[in-house]
Amino acid sequence: MDNKIVNNKKSISDLQRTGILVTLLAAAFITSMSTTVTGNMIPNFTEFFGVSSNLAQWLTSGATLISGITIPITAFLIKRMPNKIYFFSAMTAFTTGSLAAFLAFNFPMLLVSRLVQAIGCGMLLSFAQIVLLKLYPKEKHGTIMAAYSMAAMVSSVVGPTYAGLIMDAFGWQGVFVSLFIIGILIIAGGIIFMKNVTDKEPAELNVPYVALSSAGFASFLIGISNISGGLLSLKSGGLILAGIMLLTVFAVLQLKSESPMLNLRVFKYPSFRIAVILSLCMYLIAMGNAMVLPIFTKSLCGFSDTAYGFATIFGSVLAVFSALSAGKLYDKMGIKPMFIAGTGLFGAFSIMGLFLSQNTSIIYIAIIFAFQSVAMSTLNSPTTAMALSGLAGRERVDGSAIFNTLRQISSSLASTISVLIFTLMGSNISAVHSVYVYYILVTTAIGVAVTFYLKSKN
Repeated sequence: MDNKIVNNKKSISDLQRTGILVTLLAAAFITSMSTTVTGNMIPNFTEFFGVSSNLAQWLTSGATLISGITIPITAFLIKRMPNKIYFFSAMTAFTTGSLAAFLAFNFPMLLVSRLVQAIGCGMLLSFAQIVLLKLYPKEKHGTIMAAYSMAAMVSSVVGPTYAGLIMDAFGWQGVFVSLFIIGILIIAGGIIFMKNVTDKEPAELNVPYVALSSAGFASFLIGISNISGGLLSLKSGGLILAGIMLLTVFAVLQLKSESPMLNLRVFKYPSFRIAVILSLCMYLIAMGNAMVLPIFTKSLCGFSDTAYGFATIFGSVLAVFSALSAGKLYDKMGIKPMFIAGTGLFGAFSIMGLFLSQNTSIIYIAIIFAFQSVAMSTLNSPTTAMALSGLAGRERVDGSAIFNTLRQISSSLASTISVLIFTLMGSNISAVHSVYVYYILVTTAIGVAVTFYLKSKN
């Protein structure tokens, strides 16, 4: 059975289906959490390895960049590889990277370990969505994507809490060894439950396309990270321009190709387009705040890792309930209520950030974190369901790869831009306010996009 592709969902028992769901949710939870734990650990790394904050933040933005580069290749791998082998390959990369990070004795080794870990994360993102949407009927897609998004999103907000508690007890190495142990347990769950669910399809991996897209993404993001040296310099503005040109060439070639690596024609669907725009904006805010808020809390207010960790618990709990509620409401009422509530919460959270000061209490920080977490979980699963439910077969695989690639790139861009604004504006309270002004502008873009989409629907 393990080596046979399952063409009929009914051939999988309810127990197996639940086992696959739990296994994939656990994998999504731990791999997503791994991308945010280092945000809380930046002050520890700068002291332990003697590196700058800008360099240390590449443990987060570099990992999300590698995940983003990996995801387009996963569209090919998902079509060609049996699900079970694919799952074990992804989890092996993740656990190997976690163990290597634990053993790292210098910063370059730690960074390389994080990049290996990120390959596993990138492989699992689209894979989990494709398998779960295949396992469950369309009328349950909102709820299933809510469960998936809850695992991925809540893990992101739990990450700082988890990292703070483990670091205070065992040091930063304890965080990575714990990720390794949990990864081994998930692999064991996969041995028991994981089945081959999706059909194998003919697909070709065009190496020049892979090189072109990877070079484009990397050039663009590295250029953004170097922008503090001036936009007119070769290593910032030059790389940004080169990245845009390479990605433009890649897009044109994909649209002209009869067998593209990624089918960019999925952008012809309005629901997919608006979902991509919203996801990009949401991640620019949420992942950027995941970098700036802990720096503010610890470096400017003097709170400990544990204090910040506990401050995120309230928001994490609320995010769980709001994610589940959002999925159910989407299945019953559609996207409009989610649009309105999510945009309003993002606006409220961003405005609250303008009132931060060195005398801000940990309770106020907890409230800001809660607003951001609920805003993200309210919109995250509905936009994912809206983007992918209208697609089927190869289009869904390509759509998921594109959707998650842009989401990962947005995550990497988010941390880079937020830390850059904070650094350029002086790394003080005024700099923090500047970051939240930027979040207000992005929230405004969300509101405009939502308004135009709802009018077009009417």
